Amino acid sequence: MTRRRMFEAVLSCRQAYLGKSIEVLDKVVRLPDDRFAHRDVVTYAGGAVCVVALTVDNRVVLVRQYRPAPEMVMFEIPAGRRHGVHERFLTAARRELREETGYIASSWKKCIEFWPSPGFVDERLTLYIAKDLRHGPTEMDSDEFIRPVLMPVTEAIERCRDGRMNDAKTLIGLLWCAAFEGLASG
Repeated sequence: MTRRRMFEAVLSCRQAYLGKSIEVLDKVVRLPDDRFAHRDVVTYAGGAVCVVALTVDNRVVLVRQYRPAPEMVMFEIPAGRRHGVHERFLTAARRELREETGYIASSWKKCIEFWPSPGFVDERLTLYIAKDLRHGPTEMDSDEFIRPVLMPVTEAIERCRDGRMNDAKTLIGLLWCAAFEGLASG
C-alpha cells in the first residue's frame, strides 16, 4: 500500500477530556477504504526526554518509583516532560536527571527520538546519554516519591533480557546503548 492509501483523513475532532497533563481527543477519521472510524488520541504537549546516565564504573543511574497505570513499582531511566514548549530538550534532560537523581553530567549525547505508544498517544521522547557524572542533592517535585538506584550495566541488560525491566523507554534506552554505544561491553 502506498503512503497515500494508508493515510487517515481527520474529519472532526472534539475534546473528550482535559486533565492536568493530558488531553483526550475524539477524532472521526476517514479510513483509506472510505469508511469512517473514531480514534481516541491522548495528547501530551511539548515532548519529553529520557536519560541513560552512566557512571565511570559502568553503572547506570535508574529511578525506582510506583506507576499507577500498571499498579506496580518499576525501575526506569530518569525522564520527564519539558517545562513548556520553549524549554530546550537538552535543558529538560539535564533538569530531569538532576531533579530525580541528584546527578549532573558534563558529557551529553542525543541519540534518538521515538514514540513509545503511537497507537493512541502523541508523546514523543528524546533519548540522551549522560556521562562524566557528579552527584548532588535531588530536587524532586512535591508529588514524586522516587528512589535513585545505581545498577551495574550488566545487571540492567540482563533485566531487559529476562523481562524484569519492563518500562518501554528504559528498554529502548538501555538496548539502544547496548547495541549502538557499546554499553554492555564497557
